[in-house]
Amino acid sequence: MARPSLANASANRSNAAPMRTARILIAEPVHFSDEAKAILEQAGDVELRACDRHELQQALAQYDVVWVRLANRIDRAMLAGDLRCRVLAVPVTGLDHVDLQACAEHGIAVLSLRGEVDFLKEVRATAELTVGLTLALLRKLNAAAAHVASGGWNRDLFWGHELHGKTAGLIGVGRLGALVAGYFRAFGMRVIGYDPRPDFPNQVAERVDSLAALMSESDVVSLHVAYQDSTRHLIGRPELEQMKPSAVLINTSRGGIVDDRALLSALEQGRLAGAALDVLDGEPQIGADHPLVQYAREHDNLLIVPHIGGNTVESFAKTEVFLARKVVDHLSRQADAAAASPSRQERV
Repeated sequence: MARPSLANASANRSNAAPMRTARILIAEPVHFSDEAKAILEQAGDVELRACDRHELQQALAQYDVVWVRLANRIDRAMLAGDLRCRVLAVPVTGLDHVDLQACAEHGIAVLSLRGEVDFLKEVRATAELTVGLTLALLRKLNAAAAHVASGGWNRDLFWGHELHGKTAGLIGVGRLGALVAGYFRAFGMRVIGYDPRPDFPNQVAERVDSLAALMSESDVVSLHVAYQDSTRHLIGRPELEQMKPSAVLINTSRGGIVDDRALLSALEQGRLAGAALDVLDGEPQIGADHPLVQYAREHDNLLIVPHIGGNTVESFAKTEVFLARKVVDHLSRQADAAAASPSRQERV
């Protein structure tokens, strides 16, 4: 059953001040779900409009709810000045691009997918991409396709490697790690796991006691940890030196978890067979002059894609509908609280 609109949430309460209709901006609107938009319209007026940084800062002063994905960084400078925004909706689990402390100081609720364990079990796009990148890297699919596109047909240029019988080492054994473990086991791989949180429950077939052990035993190392101070450059020169020269690194987590300079050095010196990256430190401000991008142009053992882990039609539809309901519920609770406390200055 649809929830009552925010404007009607406190209807028939004689002591309640009139509620204003929420203004909701979808600031990254490409392929935004029609169903999610209809749900949000229960709470107010919804506008879909792409914003650059300056426009987004203005929007924070004009809208009650602002919806962003990953293209915009919500930092302390962005939140300077008078703000109307009381809800920031972010349909992802990783919030390293949002200054949560600054949002809290300004009374802005950040609604995301973080912690939504049961729901996220059905969102598998990033886990699937992890396997896709691994196969593409080991089978040299990009180089082989480019070879054919240029008029060639020499299969002997593209000898690859199989997953079957190899060891996959997962750094991070939470939801995504568990999904990837299942996929890799289906290929006949041995799966081992390590998590920086020692009390985190083991969700993979075999858990090793140290990061060093995982790095040295694995043929494929795949990252599935959250980005925070304790995981920044978790994979640096010492860790890369512990890997087999025949091993590959897959990162569909966050760019800052890997030390870019150390990775480039390992690739250039042949201390690592290859890497596939969905993320880079400092994204989305990544240009053609980025050292890893420059290397990837000339070598087929580095594959980089622009953070497309969650970019599937199914993933976006599921997450946007889920988060839209979460936003409406939040606004309705605020409306009920305002109606129950008539002396409190009303805000959406």
